[in-house]
Amino acid sequence: MKGDVLSLLIILGIASIVGVLAYAYLSGKEEVKIEYPYIPSVPKYSDISFSPISARIGELPTEYLDLSKDYFEFPYSIKSSFLEHSKAIICPFLSYTTANNELKNITGECHELILGPNEDKKGYIKISLENKEEISNSLHTSIVIVIKYSSNIRGICDLCIDSEYPSCTVSENSEVKLSPLLTPNPIKLDKDENFHIDLEVEKYSNDLTLNKIEFKPLETKVIRKRGSKKVEEVISIPGSCIIEREVKIENPREFLRICTLSQPKIEIKETTIENSTSQYFKLECRETERKFKICEILERKKRTDLLKKMPIFLNVSFTTSKTYSYKLFLSR
Repeated sequence: MKGDVLSLLIILGIASIVGVLAYAYLSGKEEVKIEYPYIPSVPKYSDISFSPISARIGELPTEYLDLSKDYFEFPYSIKSSFLEHSKAIICPFLSYTTANNELKNITGECHELILGPNEDKKGYIKISLENKEEISNSLHTSIVIVIKYSSNIRGICDLCIDSEYPSCTVSENSEVKLSPLLTPNPIKLDKDENFHIDLEVEKYSNDLTLNKIEFKPLETKVIRKRGSKKVEEVISIPGSCIIEREVKIENPREFLRICTLSQPKIEIKETTIENSTSQYFKLECRETERKFKICEILERKKRTDLLKKMPIFLNVSFTTSKTYSYKLFLSR
């Protein structure tokens, strides 16, 4: 008898604890946080610039080749205006045409540099003077600087929803121009289930390789937490858009089909200790969707513009080269 009473008391105690915890969980304050999309800085123009250090910017300190010396040398400055680190390899050579109209080169030592954002570095170009007699009889003599460099260039495009006017930030430098293209834009949610992401590439140098292409839709997110339960409401585009293989650009102008993605949606992610689920709904804050917290918050904060367009960020890593040539005169 006493054992039955004790068992009953234990059961009632456990039930009370569970009830208290459940009440605390259900009546606990819900934490709500909204994360707006971060729009990265996208400069319209970024470049690697090389310049001999001289009294006249962009020109050699001396335009005379003195054959009485063992070396031809001069200081230089190289600067990056990219937002990310750039790698540059500077290779100089002395080029001359012999009396027999034969083109010859004398190569100098290459310099390999890592440049940070907006960083400027200095050094010396140095070329050993060989075959001086042949050079003294040359018809044309010049110093040539070839710079091969790798970096990242960015862009951003708005995918408009049903209306609005599309806008894109086009990125370029002296060797390449990248223009992101979205079609259709604006997208009609009632008829366009998908849209295409393309890239127009204009090449101004002899060689251009795209090492990686990434398009990333920027999300607006509402996070709700209560106890161990978390619900995320996200305005997103399902899927990803990355090309990680090298793409060599052969023509002065090329169009690349990067990928096809489905129309923007509201994604509901619900996470508990036991499991995680995800559902997609149309990007509409109408009667059936007003239960979503994201619709309520965007209306209250007067940010319904986020339901009209979605920013899509472009990041392309590339390798290319540029050439500088300076005419030299022989000092007798």
